[in-house]
Amino acid sequence: MTTNNSVLIIKVKQKIKELMIAKGMSIYDLAQKAELTEACIRNWYSARNYTPSLEAIEKLCYAFDITVAELLCNEEEVTVLTGETKQLLDKFRILNKRQKEAVMIHVDSYLNT
Repeated sequence: MTTNNSVLIIKVKQKIKELMIAKGMSIYDLAQKAELTEACIRNWYSARNYTPSLEAIEKLCYAFDITVAELLCNEEEVTVLTGETKQLLDKFRILNKRQKEAVMIHVDSYLNT
């Protein structure tokens, strides 16, 4: 029986292969850059069907210079944030509820002009 999780795992493993090809990386290269063992990466594609851990996925994303969202989602589902947008979100996150509401009203006023 195929579950949603197993479909996601298959897609992630396929995307890892595609990224390796696109970046011209061998398993050795990826292992070195991600600070993982070659055996770890090879085990994902073996008959034992190991699944990458979250820590390994984060290391892979660092090695590929992508976000976890970019690895896990389809390209059309991912919004790439610029440095300016990231700064804005970081600042917005630390505001209290009242301050966030005020910012949203202010932004809406710009959009409605």
